[in-house]
Amino acid sequence: MNEMPVNPNEEQPKKSNTGLIIGIVVVVLLCCCCAVVAGGWFYGDAIVQSLNF
Repeated sequence: MNEMPVNPNEEQPKKSNTGLIIGIVVVVLLCCCCAVVAGGWFYGDAIVQSLNF
């Protein structure tokens, strides 16, 4: 038997936070898109008039 003894005090390898970071970036981008759409909804007529269309 060549099994290595398991030491419970050993540190486990750190988990990657890539998924968390990607999730946060996606949520921030969605919030920005919603803010742009809401701004266009509320101020669209004023924007069009100021551009003389």
